[in-house]
Amino acid sequence: MSEELQSIVNNLNADETKDFITKTKSKVIAKKNSEKLTIDFSWVDIIIDAIPYLDNIIRNPRRFIVQEEDIIPIEKTKKVTEESIKHLAQHTSLIQEVDKDGVVKPIKLLNIFKEETIDLYENRFVYSLINNLYVFVQNQLAYKDEESSFKEIKTVNYEAKTKFKNEDINYAISLKSVNYEKLASGPSKPLNLQEKIEEIRDILDDFKSSQFMKNMISATPVRSPIRKTNVILKDQNFIYALRLWEFLERFQIEKPIRKYKETKDFSNNIIDKKYSLTYYLNYCILNNLDDDDIVVDNSKYAGLKKLIYDTAKNFDVNEMELKTVINNELKQASKYKQDQIKGINATYKKFYNKHLASVQKVITMLR
Repeated sequence: MSEELQSIVNNLNADETKDFITKTKSKVIAKKNSEKLTIDFSWVDIIIDAIPYLDNIIRNPRRFIVQEEDIIPIEKTKKVTEESIKHLAQHTSLIQEVDKDGVVKPIKLLNIFKEETIDLYENRFVYSLINNLYVFVQNQLAYKDEESSFKEIKTVNYEAKTKFKNEDINYAISLKSVNYEKLASGPSKPLNLQEKIEEIRDILDDFKSSQFMKNMISATPVRSPIRKTNVILKDQNFIYALRLWEFLERFQIEKPIRKYKETKDFSNNIIDKKYSLTYYLNYCILNNLDDDDIVVDNSKYAGLKKLIYDTAKNFDVNEMELKTVINNELKQASKYKQDQIKGINATYKKFYNKHLASVQKVITMLR
């Protein structure tokens, strides 16, 4: 079949081909529709990388000594410090009297209270980051079973008509190609993605129940822009915490599924000419379907061949049985043929002998 087609192509007349295409009025529409669905799981590895640094902060939060001063009655004073004496010397109005031995009896004294606290801006920043991160991960879990995919549909519709050699020729063709494939989600979706997501969720649960988060529960949350203190800019743990904060802000939390659709129209004169050429080729193939292509069996066995074919193509026919029947019938037919030949020869011989006797009788009478 390929040789026949190649022969037609090789024998195309260039001038006739050009004339045919010139006289052709055609319309071609060629399009490619692409649809890409992407699930962004890049947050998984970024959170995994930041967790050890967040853990360091939570286990060893920064502390600050808060010092409060209060002037209270002398009878409520529990401890007299150097700061208390200096303050009294500077505020003599707080002295009630000085006895003859030089003992000073104050009315009130300065008391200084020192207390350790973790309610610092840097700690409030991490406290807010943990809460935001927890909400973020819960939102992303709704898409953990989604898969990225790519779908491409290409279509071509070609219609043409030609007035050529007193023939009215019409031609139409429609082609459609669909390609669908699943893609790895994100730039490098890990094989153990599910395990990593479960690990992140478990660690965040531990963070939420930590003593640090309990102590910071009444702290005022921080919001962007984050104040770049020396600690946040220079401490490695806080550097990673800041990177994670900025990533969460950039990441489209509400739309982890990104859809991309595109339609391209490839309809142009080049495509039109190519399909017009195939149109002419199909016309040539049609013209080559002459009587020589239709094989008619006019042999003396044609009827027998058809009968055998019609019988053999039935599904319930046993080939061995069919061969046996044909062979038996051939034997019977051959025997019948031989019997017929013998009968004909005997009749002919009888006729010949009788005729010969008559001839000899006539000859004898003439003599």
